[in-house]
Amino acid sequence: MKTNFLKSTLKFAVMALIASTMMVACDNEEEEEPIVLDGFYISGDATALDKLDTKGRLAVTRNEVTQTDRNELSEIYIALKGGETFTITEVAGSTKTVLGPGTDFAMVPEAELDNDEPKEGLWRGSFVESETGFTVPEDGLYHVALDSEVEIIVIALVKWGLIGGATPGGWSDNTEMTATFDLEKMTFMVENVTMLENEFKFRYSNGWKIILDANYDLGGGQTGIKVNTNFGGSVSDLVPGGGNIANTEYAVYKFEMTWELGVGTSAVMTKTGEAEPLPEYPEELYMIGAAIGGWDWAVNGIQMVPVHSHPHLFWKIVWIESGVQVAGVKFAPAKEWVGDFGVNAGAGATDGVWAKGGDNLPDVAASGYYMVVVNLLDETIEVNPPKVHGIGDAFGTWDAAQAATLFTVDNTNKVVVSPAFVADAELRMHVAANTLTNADGNAVDWWQAEFIVLEGVIEYRGTGNDQARVNVTTGQTVTLDFTNETGTIQ
Repeated sequence: MKTNFLKSTLKFAVMALIASTMMVACDNEEEEEPIVLDGFYISGDATALDKLDTKGRLAVTRNEVTQTDRNELSEIYIALKGGETFTITEVAGSTKTVLGPGTDFAMVPEAELDNDEPKEGLWRGSFVESETGFTVPEDGLYHVALDSEVEIIVIALVKWGLIGGATPGGWSDNTEMTATFDLEKMTFMVENVTMLENEFKFRYSNGWKIILDANYDLGGGQTGIKVNTNFGGSVSDLVPGGGNIANTEYAVYKFEMTWELGVGTSAVMTKTGEAEPLPEYPEELYMIGAAIGGWDWAVNGIQMVPVHSHPHLFWKIVWIESGVQVAGVKFAPAKEWVGDFGVNAGAGATDGVWAKGGDNLPDVAASGYYMVVVNLLDETIEVNPPKVHGIGDAFGTWDAAQAATLFTVDNTNKVVVSPAFVADAELRMHVAANTLTNADGNAVDWWQAEFIVLEGVIEYRGTGNDQARVNVTTGQTVTLDFTNETGTIQ
């Protein structure tokens, strides 16, 4: 009996010791941070992570310059509380280094932002070993990216939107999405968006990319380290900086972009209704007349240039001869006398703008180059001296239709000549006119009426994609001959 009691007591003690050991082991496991990979981790009071966690690990991402992954460049989208601190911790094996802002880390003033960088708040600078931590001024979703080689970090406030030829704002203005702040999950949403059959992308805060180091030599003639601030590819498979997303049905949609801690960003596009029927416009438009060469469609028909994303608009710069017999110009959707039209000559013109009608365009006051715009929505035809503008770094501004970028029309020599280029850069040009407008009456985006010179030939963008580029040199000019559709750069 005594022996059995001792055995029972010993057995109980052993079991208690094992249980105690297991509890201690479990407690230790709970205290250990679930870090299994080297890399950079974000945590702190401003986040939902009070310790290092794989949910806060930055992922290797694309360099926007090459659109390929750069191992030293990593990023994360994460919700942050304004006024609270967070740190970046580098894990390398058993070594953990806490990083904070360098002395040059600061918000970038709006005037110093690159044209393509996000506009709602961008911070940039070096990171150093420090316990100080980073802060942001307001609650929101943020994009954090760093490059471990150049030791630069950027932080940008994220306000998602839609942009593209399919969207109401075209390729110039975001269709904004809104969200309610939450540290674990945020859904940006916009409803009742009428989308054309065209392309679009998701981008945040009206930016395309963020520069970490503009001058870093990548080799092969490429420079720069930049991170994408847009998603393309497809709605179901978002790719940073990916290709344009095609919308194949003209309709009304709801868009949702959901960010979830540890999961990432996803999107949903839901058709919610039918759109108002679009007016039916011809895909092509031609002009003909004695004043521009003759009345034989096969020989004298001139195709007009369609305006990108605005099917009601066509334009063309032509030489109109004054005083010819049977003067005038007419228009048709094909090189034939079917569906042709002209102007209402009896009503006269206001500032060069005629109402659409059945009469020939009356004789012009003097021979020369004229910009002809057919607006089938407003049913107007404009005939005025051409306004050709340069745009971009070669002309010192990305603002359209500026006085300093206006070309000179030389009717004596039948050419149109640009101002001298102010920088070594790519050549980009566009036209402007009173009736070159959206359905809402606003001027179309400059790129929607763009053209270039390639190998001596004027090439119009029309409804096509972005064109090839030609580099020009400071002090040069471009001379355009619209009669022969040629151009020279010298």
